[in-house]
Amino acid sequence: MMVKTITIHDLNDIKLRASRPGLEGAILFDEKTPIENIFSGIFTLEAEGKLDMHYHDREEMQHVIKGYGILCDAKNKEYKLCPGTTFYSPVGPKGAHEIRNISDVPFVCLYI
Repeated sequence: MMVKTITIHDLNDIKLRASRPGLEGAILFDEKTPIENIFSGIFTLEAEGKLDMHYHDREEMQHVIKGYGILCDAKNKEYKLCPGTTFYSPVGPKGAHEIRNISDVPFVCLYI
């Protein structure tokens, strides 16, 4: 499949959907958009919210847009997250990660 047009998303216009209490998100690019090799989206964790430990069947890069959090990796090592922080998770269990919002504002993150 060949992309025939440029697709642009304005982060201010993206409609987030609740996937569970305290967590909202939206897919930006996937096989339906029409993209062949990229899966991308954005998610928001409300104050004190948490994205439970999980992993993916593809590599993932995440970039913090807003808020402050803690990233916990597969070895339970913790890393501080702030706006501008970018991190990578490899495929499978070795790339498992959990994110906690430690601020009183929404934590917003772009993932690819």
